[in-house]
Amino acid sequence: MLEVKEVKKKYGKNVVLRGVDLTVGKGRICGLLGLNGEGKSTLMKIICGLSFANGGEVIVCGKKVGDGEAPENVGAMIEDPAFYGSLTGRQNLEYFASLCPGVPADRVDKVLSVVGVGAKADALYKTYSLGMKRRLYFAFALLKKPEVLILDEPFNGVDPVSVKLFEDVIKAMAADGCAVLISGHIIAELMNVCDSAAILDGGVIRAYYDSLEGIDLNAEFLSLVSNSGDVR
Repeated sequence: MLEVKEVKKKYGKNVVLRGVDLTVGKGRICGLLGLNGEGKSTLMKIICGLSFANGGEVIVCGKKVGDGEAPENVGAMIEDPAFYGSLTGRQNLEYFASLCPGVPADRVDKVLSVVGVGAKADALYKTYSLGMKRRLYFAFALLKKPEVLILDEPFNGVDPVSVKLFEDVIKAMAADGCAVLISGHIIAELMNVCDSAAILDGGVIRAYYDSLEGIDLNAEFLSLVSNSGDVR
């Protein structure tokens, strides 16, 4: 479903990704771990066509992702959403749905219900709490019923109830065949939802775990990187 092959990225002389290889298969949920500044968000932007790579390629559902070209079958939460404060949550999603060919008319109501925004759907976005904004962003990521879901620290700023809801939805998406790549800093949260994991360090995938059964992922992570981010 998702293949990342020797992806490289640099900003001027700063090399962020030195050759990343990663595969997430159909129905799998892979956790992407790494210290701040290690390039997790950069990699996810490249996968989504929001940034260009300086080498390598990304293949989604058998089709190569072009620079600046968003794959049709990918849903994503990356950094902050560009929602309109003067529109309601529903109006925001309806607008973005209108830009996505093939999204059925009833999809907006469905995703609002799935993420628990229904009661606040007709309130102005600028009145939303941080947690409710994150829920709406998650609903946006689900709009196209994606085959690949890219989630950059989706649990940030949400309460435990929302975390559990997000986990349940992510697992349901995977059970339906979606490939999910999810980043985060709280390893215990990722362990609750992921069935595999990759550690990004020094611009490459330092370790990959196809199964997390019996793995102390926190200990594995700390054994590979130091507090400064230097490989031991």
